[in-house]
Amino acid sequence: MKILFIEKLREKNIFNRWTFLYILFISLVLILIVRLSYLQIVKGDYYYELSEKKLMQKANLEAPRGIIYDKNGRPLADNRPAYVLQIMKTQQLRTENQKRDFTKKIIEIVNILNKNGDKIINQFKIDINPIRFNFGIKDKKLAKKVEIQWKKDREIPLNFSAQQAFEFLRKKFYIPENLDLQTTLQVMAIEDMLFYNYYQMYQPVTIAIDISMKTIAEIEERRRDFSSVNIEAKAVRVYKDAIYNAFVVGRIGKITQEQYEKFKDKGYSQDSLIGVDGIEKRCEDYLRGKDGLQLIEVDKFGRINDVKIEKQPTKGANVYLTIDSKLQKVAYESLKKVLENIRNGDYGERFQKANSGAAVVIDVKTGNVLALTSYPSYNPNIFIKGITTSEWNKLINDPTRPMFNRAIAGVYPPGSTFKILTAIAGLQEGVIKPDEKILDTGRYMYYAKSGFTPACWIWNRYHTTHGWVNVEDALKVSCNVFFYETGRRLGIERIVKYAQLFGLGGKTGIQLDGESNGILANEENKKKIFNQPWYPGDTILAAIGQSINAFTPIQMASFIATVANGGTRYQVNLIDRIVDSNGKVIYKSVPKVLSKVKMYESTKKAVFEGMKSVTSEEGGTARQAFKDLPFTVAGKTGTSQYSNSSAAHAWFVGFAPYDNPQIAFAIVLENGGHGSYAAYVARDIIDAYFNLPQQEEKKLP
Repeated sequence: MKILFIEKLREKNIFNRWTFLYILFISLVLILIVRLSYLQIVKGDYYYELSEKKLMQKANLEAPRGIIYDKNGRPLADNRPAYVLQIMKTQQLRTENQKRDFTKKIIEIVNILNKNGDKIINQFKIDINPIRFNFGIKDKKLAKKVEIQWKKDREIPLNFSAQQAFEFLRKKFYIPENLDLQTTLQVMAIEDMLFYNYYQMYQPVTIAIDISMKTIAEIEERRRDFSSVNIEAKAVRVYKDAIYNAFVVGRIGKITQEQYEKFKDKGYSQDSLIGVDGIEKRCEDYLRGKDGLQLIEVDKFGRINDVKIEKQPTKGANVYLTIDSKLQKVAYESLKKVLENIRNGDYGERFQKANSGAAVVIDVKTGNVLALTSYPSYNPNIFIKGITTSEWNKLINDPTRPMFNRAIAGVYPPGSTFKILTAIAGLQEGVIKPDEKILDTGRYMYYAKSGFTPACWIWNRYHTTHGWVNVEDALKVSCNVFFYETGRRLGIERIVKYAQLFGLGGKTGIQLDGESNGILANEENKKKIFNQPWYPGDTILAAIGQSINAFTPIQMASFIATVANGGTRYQVNLIDRIVDSNGKVIYKSVPKVLSKVKMYESTKKAVFEGMKSVTSEEGGTARQAFKDLPFTVAGKTGTSQYSNSSAAHAWFVGFAPYDNPQIAFAIVLENGGHGSYAAYVARDIIDAYFNLPQQEEKKLP
């Protein structure tokens, strides 16, 4: 009986629990029905109106960059109006159909751009024909490291080849397999740019710059189809006389992810343009204006209905350089002409590898740079519409290195131009006297017992000597033996001391990135760089600009400017002033003295006379180039052998006029053969600077 009672009680409890749950369920359903009825019937109109309301989003309005002018107010980097095509992310793409539809729209946009000849920005890291990775990096280890990170960012298996990665992204972006390879690459490049660079809602991403009116018309006709596309009139950068000024002015480019993370707090967006090199980079904070603010009205479908400007942008400041763009053009064209003449043998010997060089001109009284050019150069305007990785690789792999600024980064043995320094040091230290004569015997015999007997150039070439020469004569005829002996008497410590006083072997501090230090020959550097001991023979070779001496053209021009003005070394300078958008001067350069060398009058007279005789007297190594000049020039040729398989580099340095120095210059011609050939570039520069009539080319009959 007891057991039966317990069983009945248990059944009753179970029944009660199920009854409770059933009643609870019915109650919840009734509550839900009542709530939905309330929302749809009572509040239906309210929520319908709310769903139809427009959404307002904020986005930056890019400010025009400031203009870069030369010293005479000629624009070198300017802005021009152009239309750009941008894509905005106005809704999240969650479903497969949404992603397919988005890609379909991108394909249509790409087809329109291609049909009308508009260039699409393509910084994608995969090339086609054949399909391969292309990160634009020569260092294989670094390229592999970048490749791994690139795959990680895109969730691509690390062991995938370029072909596999390409197919992986094709599927991820829902790009049809029957689409041609070139269009597929362009679509993939756009989608990669949108979705793997932290693409944000309502922040426009530029995919094409300076688009045609045909493209604009087609896009506008189908405005409802392309709701995420925005066509905007913007100030697009344009470089005047670009090839002549590329290494000074520099260029702008799209901000990298690393730069964005660094500068986003300054108001940069992921679509911002930023200075990449040259003055564009150095003066970025001035040239870049203050962005404005625009309000973007979007409907419930994510379509852009209207764009309103809430805050106007403020244009960047203008930068005025010390460069004379006309002189710059003359220097560049002269380098091109003289190098061609050398290859043709117009000056005597023919040197087929004479393809490149550099020239620098400095105001001796201020340190201001009047011309700084490197040949060959490149046109920075090609970057404005976007350059592909393949185009970039072609440029940086060009054997003539058109993007290498030889004027500040090229390091060359100075050859006999260094004899000016040795002469000054010898006279200042009293190891030689202005009228002292040293006998050139063809070979320098001081170290003959050790088997080291370096020869003078005239002995090697003609098997003759210069005889008895003083310092003026030695500079005029570039006598090695005279300066071997002067160098031995000085010792390397004193040679180095004077070289450093004149700024050789160290950066000038010019306002450009990529400047080289150069190499100053001494025991420490030889051990550090070559792991070799220093010998007495190194000292006398250093005295004539050999050993391991190697300097940049900008260093040599600064050195000669210091000699020309009597020993005051000024800070080399490219920027004259900066003026804000209201016309207020916010920066003005003032000549800055770095050091002074108190040269004796007797030292200056002897060295100046020697340099004058180089260009004006019979037997002077550069006399031919300066015939018929209405005033005298001081100069020095230099020929530096650096390889047994190539011709020597050709140097010419000097200042003008001789009796009232205004400009100093340094010219180097890679594989130019003879320093006297480089003097023809100096002659063209002098003619242009002093507004002299152009001379006929000094070619051999």
